[in-house]
Amino acid sequence: HKVAGGSGLNTATHLSSLLGHFWTNKSRDDNLCTSKVNFQTVINENDDYGKMIASHCSQHKFKLINRRVSNHPSCYFGTDEGALQSQKGDKSTGHCAVIVSKGDRSFMTHLGCMEDFRGSQILTNFHDLNSSDRSATPDHQHVHIAGYYNIPGFWDEELAGKLAEIREVQSERNEKTTISLVPQHDATDEWDGGLLNILQFIDFLILSDEEARNITKYPSGEKDDRNNADFLQHVAKFFRHNSQTYIIMTRGSKGAVAFCEGEVIHDQKTSPEIDNPTDPTGAGDAFAAGFLHGYLGYQAETKGIGGSKISPDAVKRGMQWACAVGTCSVMVQGASVPSKRESIERILKSISA
Repeated sequence: HKVAGGSGLNTATHLSSLLGHFWTNKSRDDNLCTSKVNFQTVINENDDYGKMIASHCSQHKFKLINRRVSNHPSCYFGTDEGALQSQKGDKSTGHCAVIVSKGDRSFMTHLGCMEDFRGSQILTNFHDLNSSDRSATPDHQHVHIAGYYNIPGFWDEELAGKLAEIREVQSERNEKTTISLVPQHDATDEWDGGLLNILQFIDFLILSDEEARNITKYPSGEKDDRNNADFLQHVAKFFRHNSQTYIIMTRGSKGAVAFCEGEVIHDQKTSPEIDNPTDPTGAGDAFAAGFLHGYLGYQAETKGIGGSKISPDAVKRGMQWACAVGTCSVMVQGASVPSKRESIERILKSISA
């Protein structure tokens, strides 16, 4: 059956659901209650796949911002459109066939118009995206980049200019903006794309142990080798010079590990109750949404005490939520189907105990 999906959409869906479940009862004066999810992507809004994505975003209460450049003005959103060059708009919305069997997954992907998505097309004026009322915009903004290796138009410094712009605006307005990135699988098997060069702008690199093995060029061996101490030391050492970036690595049923400045700063265990997952597709996207929810929630509760420096306690809170949401997601059929509040609360309680 056909469902709306993709890493960015999955993460936005889970995050929007978490906001609805856990942040709607906050006081009106709390920044939490003004938090919104904006989803920037590229679709052909005239084909069935595009209409499905638009309908899904509306159903799950987050804003779809279509950045496809075509000859049709209806594709545009925001300002400065004159700087974008038009092209023929006949490419279809990207879509993917997912085959799941005995815990393994295979993907067959057609990028479609997503192939033309460029880093320069990202909108960065968050105040305009959220509200015409500046006071209604949270003090802490977050930008999440999903599926970096699936978007060729972001590779090799294409995205760097926009990230630098975000940092510049952040400094000028004395605002707090954090940025996270999920690389996902590199179909070219090069595991490069200029990823390491943009880590200077990234606060959280969220990746699986398999992705970490390939990016860090860890020697091939048995799959279980990635769970030993040597592998953890290898990853920590590889990213040790990226002192501004927290590396959040998922480890399947073993939970997740956070690295910073060449050290393991937190080892988060997950719930042991999942013996036979229903559908592992999109678990990493749910994990990322849980992390953002936990981290940003901590920041809001503490009013950002500590200034621009990210607190290890905030990272720990994020990882607890990440493992809870990621664990719940594998028991639900469909990568873009959020888990129930009760399920998340039960897993979170067992993880945080």
